[in-house]
Amino acid sequence: MHIKKIELHRFKRFEKATINLKDNLSLVVGGNNSGKSSVLQALATWQFCKTLLEIEKGRKAWILTERMQGIGMGIVDFTPMHVPSLSHLWTNLKSQKSKEADGYTLKIKVFWDACTGEEKYLEIGMSLANDRLFIKTTETNLTLDEVLDIDGQPIEGNVPRIAYLPPFAGITDRETRLTPAMRERLIGQGLSGGVIRNALFDLYNINREQRNKLGEGRSKIKNSDLALLRESDSWEILQKTMQKIFGTELKTIPFNERYHSYLKIECVKGQFENNKFTKFKNYNSRDLMVEGSGFLQWLSVYTLMLSPELDVILLDEPDAHLHPSLQQQLVNQLGKISSEKEKQVLLATHSTELIRSYEHDKILALRDGKGKYLSKQADKVGILAGIGAVHTPTLHSLIQHKRMLILEAESDSRFIQLLSKQAGIKWPENLVLWHWTGKVNERRQLFLQLKKDIPDLKAISIRDRDDEADKSVCNDLVDKSFKITKDFTALKWRRRHIENYLFSPEVIARSTQKTVLEIKDFFSEKHGLALPDDVTATDVVPAVRDARGKEIMTEGRNSVLRTFKVKREDVAKNMTFGEIPEDIKTFLKAIQVLCSN
Repeated sequence: MHIKKIELHRFKRFEKATINLKDNLSLVVGGNNSGKSSVLQALATWQFCKTLLEIEKGRKAWILTERMQGIGMGIVDFTPMHVPSLSHLWTNLKSQKSKEADGYTLKIKVFWDACTGEEKYLEIGMSLANDRLFIKTTETNLTLDEVLDIDGQPIEGNVPRIAYLPPFAGITDRETRLTPAMRERLIGQGLSGGVIRNALFDLYNINREQRNKLGEGRSKIKNSDLALLRESDSWEILQKTMQKIFGTELKTIPFNERYHSYLKIECVKGQFENNKFTKFKNYNSRDLMVEGSGFLQWLSVYTLMLSPELDVILLDEPDAHLHPSLQQQLVNQLGKISSEKEKQVLLATHSTELIRSYEHDKILALRDGKGKYLSKQADKVGILAGIGAVHTPTLHSLIQHKRMLILEAESDSRFIQLLSKQAGIKWPENLVLWHWTGKVNERRQLFLQLKKDIPDLKAISIRDRDDEADKSVCNDLVDKSFKITKDFTALKWRRRHIENYLFSPEVIARSTQKTVLEIKDFFSEKHGLALPDDVTATDVVPAVRDARGKEIMTEGRNSVLRTFKVKREDVAKNMTFGEIPEDIKTFLKAIQVLCSN
């Protein structure tokens, strides 16, 4: 049951807003104080109020009745988020009645589609009087028989069930075994971090039941059944993920309510190779609380994602404690699970890496109290520029220096700077590096968006020629396929890959302690390349320009890296000034001109 739309009336930064939502995983982005967390907190507050109404008065409280009084509480009972005072829930802290006829001045209205396709909605209103918060249903089209069966028991699946995980919601060190109803209550109250062990035990027990069922009447489970279980079962998916990414396996300690007070789940270290996890010998397992914040954050998020009791997961900066590579892996995994398990996920983030790599039409951008999904790839640039220098030091440097070099990868920038050093050319201190894998027209759009806020900005874009025609680039590296524009210069390497500029037999021989003849034989026999005596010329033979440099130097089975155990950086370090290709020198001169203007 996914949320299709929310309407906010006087909630925090949103005086009046309607925000449409998409299924599966959406990134929620924007600058500081743009309302990212507020959107998540609005839905968490709605879930909290819905849960509290049910606890206090039953599900009939979800059905609009004029005679039903609101439920009152103090700030200590309001658990979805931390606020200095309850008035901070209201826009501009003003909770007084304005044009509201019923006196409930803050309203959160959630829309979804029922299984029949009919649009359903439930609006919950809030009022503040004498430092007490009052809540009640203020508008809905739900009927009683949609939420309760003929015996008055709850019907599940007709109203969205939401879990909110604030920035690292801290797993407690002691967690008792809770009933499903109590777990649902805590999750509804925004205390998801306090039920992680219970959720893990549930996933583990479901897995045990499945395994026992598949093994009935057999000495062991059929391979085909086991393979299917490992692909679809939540516990199996969780275990494999933690094994593969963190080298850690979860171990549940048997729980007996007659003897044990708290749930215990421990972590076992090992190695994941060839799709198999092997525990380290003589390793003592330890409680999961002693693991790092990145591991615990990932575990918390993943466990909620795999819980069958939840429809909508709200994640507020779950990437905050993770390395960029883990951030990307987390989003990739969450996207896969949200699709396979039919979960709706809203993930608020400041990560420029995630924003750059994620599909633009699945990014919900918030600005000026409004929210909408990006309509094109170039719209990402404005979002990246608006995130703020606190979260993107690169932007801060760009504002200061106003000179920009756009490359494909961070490794390329390190490589270029190394060659600059070997050439005896000082690398400009006022040049800001921006890594972007987009095509040249996308880079141009990036530049134009940034130039709106940095009028004096000038930039050079450099990229591999890849499979484009040899004639698509000039001797001065200018990209013929792109029209020259003011303050933005599009360059392209004359050779297929930047690695092609390392095809020097003398330099590689010096780097590998081999003879020049051995290196020439290697290129000839393994790659069909007869290297000329001079490989520095910009018009070097086409075979050198068009060869697949990445494969030859670093990626292929018969690469220089695998054959001679020498990295491309090691080769670059052995170049003298006279051995550096003319194209590299041309590029370095262009950089010097850019940064001297």
